[in-house]
Formats: sequence, C-alpha cells, structure tokens
Amino acid sequence: MNTINKTQFWQDHVSAWQGSNLSQAAYCKQHEIKFHNFAYWRNRLSPAKEPAAKLMKLGGMPTSSRMIMNLPLGVRLELSANDLPVVLPVVLHILRESN
Repeated sequence: MNTINKTQFWQDHVSAWQGSNLSQAAYCKQHEIKFHNFAYWRNRLSPAKEPAAKLMKLGGMPTSSRMIMNLPLGVRLELSANDLPVVLPVVLHILRESN
C-alpha cells in the first residue's frame, strides 16, 4: 500500500469511527485493526492544535528578582529569575507531555 492509499485508508477509518458512537478500542476490534496503529494515525491526521499561551521575552530583570508562575491545576511555581533558564524548559516539557 503506498503512502497516499495508506493515508486515505486511515482517514476513512478515523471518519467512520467518529460517526460510529463506539469507543476507539471497540471500533478497532470490530474492524480488526490494531489499536496502536489507529491511535497513531488518528493523532497524525488530526489538525495541529494552537498553543494555549504565547511566550514573552523577559529581559532586564535583576537576577535577585522572584518569579511567580501560576500553572494549570492550581500549581504555583515561585523561583528566582536566576533559576528561570534551567527550570522553565523542564516545566514546559512536562506541560506538553501532559496534554
């Protein structure tokens, strides 16, 4: 099966599942397709999500400044501006993985 046919095959299945009122697992079982393949293609074919928030450039802050970030689920992160370059990439990675 070439790439175009494969893409169309999975697009047809994703569309059929959306109109089926079945869970993904039940749809896959009924159509004898592997769940992990279906999930991969469903994600691949879904439209790209817009980022929930924009990042802004921070500059000119004294390194002794304290930063307070209110994160999802009521998490409050308080740290020094000095620690921000180390901590922020880790926090962003965790947030992306949780979505």
